[in-house]
Amino acid sequence: MDDVKITFFMIVTDRDIVIADYAVRSYAKIKDVPFKLYVYSNWISSALKEKYFSKWRKFKFVEILENEWQTDDRKPTDSRLEGQFELGATIWDRELKKIQTPYHATVDADFEIIDAKFISVMLAKLGTNPNLVAMSTDYNPTMSECYDSYSDEIICLNERWHTWFCIYKREALECQVSHAYYEEIVSDPVRRNAWDDAGYFQKALKDVYGFDLAVIDRQYQPCFIHYGAFSKNVDIDENNVALYRHLQIMRKRGVFGNGDIFTKKIATLLNNITFDKVNSNRLKYVDGWCKAI
Repeated sequence: MDDVKITFFMIVTDRDIVIADYAVRSYAKIKDVPFKLYVYSNWISSALKEKYFSKWRKFKFVEILENEWQTDDRKPTDSRLEGQFELGATIWDRELKKIQTPYHATVDADFEIIDAKFISVMLAKLGTNPNLVAMSTDYNPTMSECYDSYSDEIICLNERWHTWFCIYKREALECQVSHAYYEEIVSDPVRRNAWDDAGYFQKALKDVYGFDLAVIDRQYQPCFIHYGAFSKNVDIDENNVALYRHLQIMRKRGVFGNGDIFTKKIATLLNNITFDKVNSNRLKYVDGWCKAI
């Protein structure tokens, strides 16, 4: 695969593997860009590896780093972590720099491609603008007062080009700033000035290296779906994932297209009846994890 233009880097854990199965398969929709999907096994249990990895390897574009030394009996138990797996930003810092393709992307295990045309659009914009170093599907400006459900505090959350699908040029790897969550404690009424994962890294790309970052036009939103925070998932499993996925796609796109308000409302009603607690549960850390020691 010497002609590969872009490497999509996906970290998968036990908690999100049921939705990752749909995400991995969705990359088969990419027809016009030479690419590789690099799946990083983040302490996935042996039983789940056996079940899913054999299926994923049937796709020629998939490469899996299985991490054979990550055995079931050696899983992390440090309660400061978010679960029995390594933090994603730590993996990005270590593994992304090994990628040799002209472009690479951080892609979440719960991000599914519905229509792959948006990827060519993003790559074209990156290719025609020498100073544009990264482009994401979604962006949030700085929110000076933002409720953080994980800490149950009001914080200042700085701008971020979201990492669930963010394409970078290889030049971005020259930046030595970590992808890790970063915060400053200040004397203002809102005491925590925070940058979510990759946010401070992106700030350095702009402020230190002088690059630009961009977000794709909203007209492409129906082309993909980000289910959200599946590394905190404890409710969606093999028995209900198909129904859950179907309702989320209907909520976003409708049955007859993005303008189909009626079926979107029906899907939202059914979702609220069936999965109301499921979605809210992922807005906090799983009990027993992410504790200060």
